Amino acid sequence: MSYERLPLEYRMSSGRLRLLITMILLATPAALLPVLTIEEIPTGIRTVVSLAVVALFGWLVYGSRRCATTADIKAIGVRGFFRRRRVAWEDVQDIRAELNPAAALQSAAPTYITFVYGRDGRKLQLPYVDDQHVSMEREMALLLDIWTELRGDDWAPDARAAVLIDRRNARQAALLSGMSWAMLGFLPLIAIMLVPLFTDLPEGLESLLSPWAVMGVGLPLIFVLTALASYRRSLRNL
Repeated sequence: MSYERLPLEYRMSSGRLRLLITMILLATPAALLPVLTIEEIPTGIRTVVSLAVVALFGWLVYGSRRCATTADIKAIGVRGFFRRRRVAWEDVQDIRAELNPAAALQSAAPTYITFVYGRDGRKLQLPYVDDQHVSMEREMALLLDIWTELRGDDWAPDARAAVLIDRRNARQAALLSGMSWAMLGFLPLIAIMLVPLFTDLPEGLESLLSPWAVMGVGLPLIFVLTALASYRRSLRNL
């Protein structure tokens, strides 16, 4: 039985953790240097600020070591910097591996990340259950097997939760679509802004093509229209 492998804990890889700790150790003296070298700063303030900086960086190290995805016989959850969140196995509606939108902008970001969906329709990201820390195929199969075994024989999908999940995903897809189209529209809008520099236009039209008007109205308009179109299209497909 897969649940016999519980408890499970997914943490930051040791290599990444060492790199993070090294960066924090290097950043601490750099942050303290201005405070310690400026003579005009009173000794009391210097001491308080220095202790605060050391405490902050120490807390970052502690928090990075503490953060994890956990799974036991009762629930799957996340232990974060500030709090713990858990979803009982019988309340889990799905566990999914999804494309990470940040991967398009950050080369070091994982391509696939994992979410657990609860009965309230919200999704909770499972840190370190991604394609940079684990074998996604193996760990996803394990978590799905554990969920199937522990959710109870009388478990059934919650229809209301399914609607909430679909609508939440539709909203998130709409936001991503709007941002993508706004980014794609940036260069064409710049080209439109340059038109008055090379062409004589009526005064009214020239004011409409001013940078403030084009960027202040054009970008938000592209975002809103494409996001709404994406959201309505997603709702029709539900």
